[in-house]
Amino acid sequence: MNRTTRRVIAGVSVLLVLLAVTTTWWPPAPRESTVVDSVEIAERMTDADPMRMVEAHLPAEYVGSSPEVVAERVAADPLLAMERSGARPDPDSPNPTEAAFAALVTGMSAEDSTAPGDVYQRLPRDVADWLAVVFPGVVGNLAGAPFENRVTANRIRLAASVAESTYWPGPDRPWHDEREPRADFQRVIDGGHRLVYLDPLANDGQGSWVELVGDLSTARHVGVLVPGGSAFISSDNFTRYSDRAGSFVDAAGGDLAMLVWAGSPFPSGWIQEAGSSWAADAAPRLAEFLADLRRQVGGDTTITLAGHSYGGAVVGMTETYDIDVDRVMHIASAGAGYGVSGPRDYTSPCRTRYDLMAPGDPIGYVQDVPGFTGLGHGVEVADMPGVLRLVTGSLPDDPQALDDVNRTLGSLGITGKEIGGIHAHSEVFIPNSDAWSNMLAVFTGEEPRLLTRQPPALPGCD
Repeated sequence: MNRTTRRVIAGVSVLLVLLAVTTTWWPPAPRESTVVDSVEIAERMTDADPMRMVEAHLPAEYVGSSPEVVAERVAADPLLAMERSGARPDPDSPNPTEAAFAALVTGMSAEDSTAPGDVYQRLPRDVADWLAVVFPGVVGNLAGAPFENRVTANRIRLAASVAESTYWPGPDRPWHDEREPRADFQRVIDGGHRLVYLDPLANDGQGSWVELVGDLSTARHVGVLVPGGSAFISSDNFTRYSDRAGSFVDAAGGDLAMLVWAGSPFPSGWIQEAGSSWAADAAPRLAEFLADLRRQVGGDTTITLAGHSYGGAVVGMTETYDIDVDRVMHIASAGAGYGVSGPRDYTSPCRTRYDLMAPGDPIGYVQDVPGFTGLGHGVEVADMPGVLRLVTGSLPDDPQALDDVNRTLGSLGITGKEIGGIHAHSEVFIPNSDAWSNMLAVFTGEEPRLLTRQPPALPGCD
């Protein structure tokens, strides 16, 4: 095969990838007359045999196996994973399950975001499981689809993204004729990370994601942790925040599940992070995700929304939307949200809010930037009436204790030291430190340790 032929094939492959697996997939705009009847669609999907859909789209040798087994086999077959990730349900399909699913996703609109959830609540489990295998490119990011189905779909989409990455540019990988698959996406698969949202093309090809850590079926409490800047799949922050969430889940013994939410483009570096545009873009997306989360876990499960660093600015702006969470926690936060001057700017001023900020944390120097500059992220959270300020305290006094990147505190010479100064921004996440223990208490609904000096109460709030 000569160089020209290879370039033509590569060019066609790029076009196919961009058309078929642009994975922040949104349903097409509905026809003006389209109305989603969740009950009718669910009945059509339930009355049909889903195996007809399976037989139409998967190799014959897969028929007769369970959806779980077939999902693993599809994810292990790069070409099939690519094919399925690019597939969309046909509204004119002779198979009722597929045709009804197409009617659902093409009939969705911003005003009808609960329709998929209503349909999925009525579906038999095997139908929902097969949809994730046959149409992972739709189910992976479909609000209302059960998280377990989205994890299955995104495992297939990850495999497809790794295979397809040989055809499209990415960070530090300029175009050439022969390419190695992206190792950063492969590590997500190898690490067993469970994604309920995946957009490998976001952040200029560095990827955005939402990861589920823990078991929602046993958890009485759920924490949503929004990372700081450079929240990309390709960066170390992917595994760093996953491990941080995992440390809380492990300590809670099944009572807590965590979601690391980076489902939007994020800024990188101090210059970009000084601006609020990324937070403004992320806030409505996070609000929609929280609505979906509440529908899935029910009203008896407590939800804590937490943001670290730039993630605090995202959380602050999200509170200007109607969200159903039990408490909010700012962790070394960039601010209360652009344009926010106090709790009255939030939709629920009296919601319980915590602030954890160690003395000397350098992010404190970028708070309270005047709004007229167009920069900054609102007022300092610690100064807002009604906010409960948490103790940050000290690191563990065990020299063999590990920091949040698995180095011993003794080797770093920081055993038992007070959390503060330039490294405090990350030291608060060191397991079993006073700051980490306080965060765990908030996530699990326990009473955290508060500083002696607190802001005044917000009038009108009990």
